[in-house]
Amino acid sequence: MLALGMLLALSAQAAEQRVYLVATVQLDGSSLAQSVFLHEPQITDLEGCLDAVREGQSTRDWQRYRHIFRRDRFKGFSGHMRYRCAFSDLQFSSWHDGPRYNQPYLISVDEASTLNVVRTPSQAKCMTQLRALPAGKQEQSFCAMGNQHIKP
Repeated sequence: MLALGMLLALSAQAAEQRVYLVATVQLDGSSLAQSVFLHEPQITDLEGCLDAVREGQSTRDWQRYRHIFRRDRFKGFSGHMRYRCAFSDLQFSSWHDGPRYNQPYLISVDEASTLNVVRTPSQAKCMTQLRALPAGKQEQSFCAMGNQHIKP
């Protein structure tokens, strides 16, 4: 009976989790990055997210997880995009690309594809917290600015 109760609790917890695409643009040669957290209600597993990323990158037409970063702000600099699919029970405000990426976050995606996002007071404090993590956790984590809020 106890095992059944635990199984039901795990099922309820899994049902609350959403699949997110974490899209990050990083300025090459620096720690400056911007990240967005995109959720598509019809995508409920990591494979669906990964398929959407492959399709979006190959056709350059993002039918799902539609996003366009304002590359005009990066003129004269090179940067690269990185995409991660992950589960989280966090909810984020909607994303719209704009000039106000003023939310510093410490972001991690672990080996089980679990997304953890913590708001930090500043980009400098985020980097301090990142450097204080154990080596294995540092490899899974990074600091980035966002313009979305974590909903309570």
